[in-house]
Amino acid sequence: MRNKKVWWVAAACVAILAASSTALGSSMIQNKRFQRTFVCVNMHNGLIKVISRRQHNHCATGWKRYRVSDLFGHGMRGVRGVSGAPGPAGPAGPQGPAGAAGANGAAGPAGAMGPIGPAGAQGAKGDQGAQGETGAQGETGAQGEQGIQGETGATGADGAKGADGAVGPAGAAGPAGPAGPAGPAGPKGDTGAPGTAGATGPAGPTGPAGPKGDPGANGLSGVITVAGGAASGDKQFTVNCPANYFAISGGFSIQGSVTASYRSNASGDPAGTSSWTIKQSSGASLSGTVYVYCAPSS
Repeated sequence: MRNKKVWWVAAACVAILAASSTALGSSMIQNKRFQRTFVCVNMHNGLIKVISRRQHNHCATGWKRYRVSDLFGHGMRGVRGVSGAPGPAGPAGPQGPAGAAGANGAAGPAGAMGPIGPAGAQGAKGDQGAQGETGAQGETGAQGEQGIQGETGATGADGAKGADGAVGPAGAAGPAGPAGPAGPAGPKGDTGAPGTAGATGPAGPTGPAGPKGDPGANGLSGVITVAGGAASGDKQFTVNCPANYFAISGGFSIQGSVTASYRSNASGDPAGTSSWTIKQSSGASLSGTVYVYCAPSS
């Protein structure tokens, strides 16, 4: 119903314009340019607008094209009438097609150098590529001119020092390992050579005379001689005094060279006083007799 009403309004406007233009037809025949002009009439509200050849005389969808001569007749332009009050704004037309891209503008001046960005994280090491074939040696090119030295770049700011990490807790002490087995006893070492006699010390001061003692027994009474000898080392022989006796001297009857003859204990230690020991450097082991002179200890 509304569309029919709009068509009646459009038809009425066209009829009024056609009637008004007929009266002026005889005096306006000479203006050919006006006769060739096209207009577009809105099919909904009867609005009329002029189009030019630059628009290729095409009307948009919802508009119909007419020659001005079809609407106003063939005549010359009349006296311009008084401008009417501006009508209400029509609805926005559809967006036209995008125009052709314009030419690129001239390059602007180079901007100031921005601050140096932080160093990026180190990328993962790539796999080593296969070694390519050795190319043929090219000819030595001409030496190029030395380029202009570039400006020194700005020094970047020092990065902030990271905080020290916390000290980790001490690990627990491991359990004690089992004791190893006792090693075998090593062989007995050779007896060392007797040391050289020390220098005679200075005589001490004469002490005060002691009280007169009881008459002593005859010095040779109770002294006994013990002969024999048992091995107490490599070519070392020792003879022992009986219990409650101590050695006061000794001797030997040995085949071969004797290197030592001294008072000792049963194992040949010179710190002892109960035995007599000799050492020989040649001859068979136990190739003789050792003598010890023993006195009673009480």
